[in-house]
Amino acid sequence: MKRLFFIGFILLGTIGLLYPQELTDIEELLESNDIRPSEEGYEEMVSGLLQLQASPLDINTADFDSLKMLFFLSDNQIDNILAFRRKYGVFLALEELLLVGGIGKRDLTNIRPFVRIGDVSVRDRVRAVKKTMSHEIVAQSKLAWPFQEGYKVYSPRNFKTEAQYRKKLDSRFRGIPLGTFVKYKMKIGKHLQGGVTLENDPGEAYFTRYQKTGFDFFSFHLYATAGGRIRTLALGDYRIQWGQGLLVWSGFTSGKSALALGNEKSARGIAPYTSTDENNYLRGMAVALKPWQDVTAELFFSYKRTDGTILEMDSLTDDDVLTAALYRSGYHRNKNECEKKNVLKELTTGASVRWNTPLLRFGVNALYYDFNPEIEIGDKVYRRYHDTGNRRFLISADYKTGWGNIYLFGETAYAARRGWATVNGLRFSGSSKVALCALYRRYDKKYVSHYAGGFGEYSNTSNEEGIYLGADLTLFPNLKINAYYDWFHFFSPRYNAFMPGYGQETSVVVSYTCSVFGHLFRYKREKKPEDRKGAVLGSVLRRKEEFRYQFTSRINRQWELRSRFDLSLYEKGGRKESGYMIYQDVVYTAASPKFKGYFRVAYFDTDSYYSRIYTYENTVLYGYSFPAYFDRGIRTYVNLNWKPFSTVTLYLKSGMTYYPDREYLGSSVTKVEDNKLFDVIVQLRVKL
Repeated sequence: MKRLFFIGFILLGTIGLLYPQELTDIEELLESNDIRPSEEGYEEMVSGLLQLQASPLDINTADFDSLKMLFFLSDNQIDNILAFRRKYGVFLALEELLLVGGIGKRDLTNIRPFVRIGDVSVRDRVRAVKKTMSHEIVAQSKLAWPFQEGYKVYSPRNFKTEAQYRKKLDSRFRGIPLGTFVKYKMKIGKHLQGGVTLENDPGEAYFTRYQKTGFDFFSFHLYATAGGRIRTLALGDYRIQWGQGLLVWSGFTSGKSALALGNEKSARGIAPYTSTDENNYLRGMAVALKPWQDVTAELFFSYKRTDGTILEMDSLTDDDVLTAALYRSGYHRNKNECEKKNVLKELTTGASVRWNTPLLRFGVNALYYDFNPEIEIGDKVYRRYHDTGNRRFLISADYKTGWGNIYLFGETAYAARRGWATVNGLRFSGSSKVALCALYRRYDKKYVSHYAGGFGEYSNTSNEEGIYLGADLTLFPNLKINAYYDWFHFFSPRYNAFMPGYGQETSVVVSYTCSVFGHLFRYKREKKPEDRKGAVLGSVLRRKEEFRYQFTSRINRQWELRSRFDLSLYEKGGRKESGYMIYQDVVYTAASPKFKGYFRVAYFDTDSYYSRIYTYENTVLYGYSFPAYFDRGIRTYVNLNWKPFSTVTLYLKSGMTYYPDREYLGSSVTKVEDNKLFDVIVQLRVKL
């Protein structure tokens, strides 16, 4: 039966074509927020927006935290909406949002699918009754060719010794070069949902002793909400967001981006986990309670296995294992990678109590976790204060308050016997045209939380001090300027920086939009300490400048053109590099919402990987494609969306990358003996 299920899934995944209409808004979100590939939680962000599309927010009752779920509104814009509502009363039509300072036509277009005015209509109520229970199935397959070195079949005759042959066999991929993914989600009304996610990367095998459920990654969740003392109950896989992320924060996190005033976090507490990331989730049970009117409490317990590499072992018994290193890639394609699967035991528990009033929100949070075996720090100087994961206990307090046009927020945390961390922000909305913010952070070099996601230059929320200043200016109705300056300092060595040092980052984004066309110019300059290549001691300041100009033109309702030019300048220790990229997008939307197509052709030329340029690509539902362009080459792809029936959406993305100056691509097991790469993703979504 397992084999039949596997074959049936492969056939189902390869039926699919084309790209979903819902991701149009996600694309705009990514472009406006300048999301980087290292950032997490993209799938949760898409899922949240899809839920809002199905159940829009009432713009007349939504609070700050609810509007923060829209992502592409800055904190200042949300403040202006709430201030307008307090002064003039409820909105009578969504178009009245254009009267709010800082809200332009593009902003209204972005949020329109996710907000509503007042109660739902009778027609919507009838529709909701008919859709009390809904089901969603997403199946996907992806393939890239020419095939990598890891798929090659070897013969003992090709090697001098048996040991060499066995070593090569251990590195060979055990599965087929087809990545597969299936997701099922069920909702009953607004209070109960559940789902299952199964995923295999290309090269990962099915139904082995390492993939006992058939797929390499298996995730499930059951999530219920109610209005009594027990507000939320989560079973299976879930994620936690508390405070400003100093203790625990999983999922998408706001950081430095084109939205200069978008760095205040709005914690959702307990939320279901639906991503395919194989590391950043909790597994077990979580519950949210409301014992009193203004008090809420959350508790959770999690236990799961985590990937790692055993570093020291005296015998074959588990009790003699001394240390291990985390393995974060999620790949289990060959013997070496499969042996790292689920070797660590990860136990995590925590509690949060929050007091919520109109003038002040205050919370106290506690977290405990233990990895067995503990994580090896290693002998690298920059790893001196890293986390061993051994019986770690942390506490924090967070707050939000404000009066008039001034808003304050922050969190302070303490790691037992280790150190402190604090982040505090101030936001000022002087008028509809000018808004300012300031944020100070200080994370001790000894402070560390495995689950943290605080604001900073790096994502580990440790060994950093910084001052961030941001400004949001709306000088004219269609002209916006977002700018920030960030100064940061490191107390001890970091990866790629042997000596402590300081850095700074400046960004300015100027955008002008109207109903027919839009212009965007972005300048970004960053410098930070990095080791000089070949030097034993000493670091230098690495500088990187980025210039971007983007022009968007809507010819008519069906056709839209998007053109972009990026320039990257890199300098380190007297070495200077540069690179540029230019692309042209053509977007076609049929008169009926059943078909939409994207086409891109891009040319890039950089001196090396150091002057690389990141560019977002449209991809399939719940997908995330933000590749780095470097060296010299051409990238082109087509992305299509077709909805033949109201319950079925078909997807296709197919692309090609060509490097004329190279004879092969990649290295080791990912090496390809060609200078061209082809990729295709097919997907089917059924929603009943």
